[in-house]
Amino acid sequence: MEQRELVPLGVFWSGDWNVPEDNVYAATTGRDRLELLRKSTYSTSKVEQDTTLYELAEIVLQDAGLTEDEYWIDGELQEHQIPYAYFTIQSHREALRKIAEACLGQCYCDREGILRIEGSSFMEDKITELTDTYFLEGAFPAEVGGIIEAYGIGPDDYFRKDNPVKWSEIANYIEVETQPLKPDVEQEIYRSDEPLELEPGQAKTITIFYNESPAINTTFSLDDGVNLDIMHIDRYAWGANIKIVNTGEQTDNAIVIARGRPLKIINKERVVAKDENSITDNGMLKYTFPGNPLVQTRTVAQRIANKLLAYYKDPRRDIEIDWRGNPALLLGDIILTPDYQRSGEDQRGLFYVTKQELEYDGGLRATLEGRRAL
Repeated sequence: MEQRELVPLGVFWSGDWNVPEDNVYAATTGRDRLELLRKSTYSTSKVEQDTTLYELAEIVLQDAGLTEDEYWIDGELQEHQIPYAYFTIQSHREALRKIAEACLGQCYCDREGILRIEGSSFMEDKITELTDTYFLEGAFPAEVGGIIEAYGIGPDDYFRKDNPVKWSEIANYIEVETQPLKPDVEQEIYRSDEPLELEPGQAKTITIFYNESPAINTTFSLDDGVNLDIMHIDRYAWGANIKIVNTGEQTDNAIVIARGRPLKIINKERVVAKDENSITDNGMLKYTFPGNPLVQTRTVAQRIANKLLAYYKDPRRDIEIDWRGNPALLLGDIILTPDYQRSGEDQRGLFYVTKQELEYDGGLRATLEGRRAL
């Protein structure tokens, strides 16, 4: 008996609805959780000392209101130590992007709506034990070597297949700059321009922004204002929320002062990874890694440079397939497909699924993009 199975395509939140009176349908756009985090603001970042990317990701996600069963963080991120870490005021998604960038990982929402943050080795570990001998085994769909499952896409499954040679994306000279944060000497980092005036019994919370941020070891005081007291302080990397109350019986005012040790980028270094053979064949093609405040040590910078060089030093022959589609394929899944770019007859290549667009108009059709795995 034929069995049918439903697979989820994701968890989405509807946006604006279009309900025309002269049509029989309504339309909306579904947005996943990462799109929601693009519109929320992460403004409560504090300076974290001797932390990890794993802990930073937890802080950002929990600040966004996610519970532990709504996200998954790769344990590999615990290996990335950060001496001093902070975020300026930005969206939660941008903060997560910087975390993923600092470990060359990926961040996305899976079919169950779980927000996943994976390290750079997560997908690589799936095929570490494979050798070229496995390319000649099995039929479509195939289980490769009994180690991992690779979904087979054969000539009968696709309408068009392309392995574009992307010469424009070659990079054989990689530069990564460190941004080490060091505490400066204690100094005045804020002084209000005008006195804060409070009536008897009045309490007020003010928000201040440091002249030098981020800052640690901050202290706060009031100049004059004998009846004014600081009742509560919420400290952040960029400033603070300070609650001040007038405990006297007459109107009073005071200047608010903050002192602390600003963190400054001191002794930046630039590490380089290059491939002489590729430079000889293609000329020097330089790529400069964008500045990231979480890349603070030479070791981390060198690891990033080496990984980028290994992937970009040669012309990329990834894959693009226009085919009948399979909604069950997930991001990061491995496909096995004919790969005539390889030496030998009827060779097959392994590719990670990086994108799949599904279209249904009575029949299913899909456009798939994959990154070469081996």
